[in-house]
Amino acid sequence: MRWLYRLQVLANALGGFLRYFVSHLSRLEKFVIAGLVGVIFIASVSLLVTISRSSDIQPVRGGSIIEGIVGRTQVINPLYSGNNPADRDISQLVFSGLVKLGRGREFLPDLAVSWEVLDSGKTYLFKLRDNIKWHDGEEVDADDVVFTIQVIQNEGYTGPLKNAWQGVEVTAMDSRTVRFALPNPSTFFLSQATVGIIPTHLFAHLPVANIGNPENNRQPVGTGPYQILDTIASKDALNLVANDNYYANRPFIDKIVVYFFDSEKSLLGALGSGTVTSASFSSLNDVNNLGLPNTRTYSYQLPQYKAVFFNALGGNPALSDKAVRQALASATDKQKIVQQVANGNAEVVDSPILPGFWGHLPDIKKYPLDFVAAREVLNRAGWKDVDKDGVMEKDNNRLAFTLSFKNDAAQSQIADILKSNWSAIGVEVTLNPVANEKLVDEVIRPRNYEALMFGQNLGSDSDPYVYWHSSQVQDPGLSLSVIADKDIDNNLEMARLSSDINKSISYYHKFQNAFANLVPAVLLYQPNFTYLVDAKVRGVTSEINLSNPSDRFLNVTEWYIKSRRSAQGIIETGLTDAPTQ
Repeated sequence: MRWLYRLQVLANALGGFLRYFVSHLSRLEKFVIAGLVGVIFIASVSLLVTISRSSDIQPVRGGSIIEGIVGRTQVINPLYSGNNPADRDISQLVFSGLVKLGRGREFLPDLAVSWEVLDSGKTYLFKLRDNIKWHDGEEVDADDVVFTIQVIQNEGYTGPLKNAWQGVEVTAMDSRTVRFALPNPSTFFLSQATVGIIPTHLFAHLPVANIGNPENNRQPVGTGPYQILDTIASKDALNLVANDNYYANRPFIDKIVVYFFDSEKSLLGALGSGTVTSASFSSLNDVNNLGLPNTRTYSYQLPQYKAVFFNALGGNPALSDKAVRQALASATDKQKIVQQVANGNAEVVDSPILPGFWGHLPDIKKYPLDFVAAREVLNRAGWKDVDKDGVMEKDNNRLAFTLSFKNDAAQSQIADILKSNWSAIGVEVTLNPVANEKLVDEVIRPRNYEALMFGQNLGSDSDPYVYWHSSQVQDPGLSLSVIADKDIDNNLEMARLSSDINKSISYYHKFQNAFANLVPAVLLYQPNFTYLVDAKVRGVTSEINLSNPSDRFLNVTEWYIKSRRSAQGIIETGLTDAPTQ
């Protein structure tokens, strides 16, 4: 073997070196030098073996994985998949956008090989790769991009992307060039350009209102690294195979079989029995005690947060008082919520711009748990328990409000903790659990609440404008804190309009400082996400700044099961191919 030959040469050289010193040095010098040479020899051997092993291993094509997913697919189409995790997972494998996110949420070429930003951020020009083909062999061109965006902008479109694309003009300059003209400059337009492109030749004959129907998406055709081979109706599963015509690196793993489950509990059981070889979870307790020694664990922070949003303009004088909101923040035991409700599988959040997003301010003003300080803030603002009933009053108004939330076990547990926390500083909290089917239409959309506990999913969007600007407080806006503040609004506006990312970041820092002072919401925690994968699958990494759980597949083309040592010609085989069911 080559590395053994290298060791022999090294040993001969060192032997000659030692003989020289034996004949020319004193006994003490010989002893010291011999020790040093021994250390060098051992280090060199270790280095050569490590280099030899790592450099000789080369991934090769072959093998399968069996992925377990909670839920069922409904519409495997990137224009409609945003609200269904199962649809998002499959769309991530099957479709491609003009650009894609890298591991650190940077933007990388995908269908577009390059792009230019013109007119100070108002015009984006994308150049498509040559010879891109759909899974059915048809060629991809600029008309497919234009068609996709025009579907989103059509009044018949009912998916979740419509608001983001209003006012954007899209034009095919030629078969390989697409131009987007924006109504205003945008530093963050590339996040929109990650949307998956759909084929004109399969959808152009349909009314836009029908494109999202499940029957028109049973055999989706995309340009991604995997394509759907068939469905397994009796097993609630899908077979996906590697796309041999993929324009980037063809995946090493030949097949991904996907099984669907009704709950994380049943999925965990399937992982333990070997029915599936990979599965993701949002509510695992201690993965070290699962009894899965041949499984690797990958943990991620999701771009989401749970928070209590205040309707400061809803007529309740208590919630319109900034001092009250600051006191509530100081009297919130976030760590207890993380430990008791999220089972420790979450991180405390203080900033509305999460870590990993452009503009995150790590040293934002925080409100550590301090009931004494919270009461002092209320007292200085004029709130006193005059009648000694345990509830503060001011100007004949009781410090009381109603907290609305989705009626499930976890939300109820959080609500109980909050009520206990806030009662300790003289706040009367009435809990209002709302049935899930009524929460959005009867509470959130009409902003029919005083305080609302809810979660927001930021996805890949680094622009917090839609979540916190006062223009977004009415439906269909996404700002759940009903409040108006010029410092928040002005900085969000300037950050969005700036064509310089560094200036945008400085405005975001100012926005977060204004947010910390105003406290339009009490942020609670950011959930973690766990992905368990058979140890034989290599290349999976937790070094990904997820925009959503489906981003665990961002580097799926680098995953491999089989490999070989080039110097020895030895092929290591991992998992066997999963049979088509």
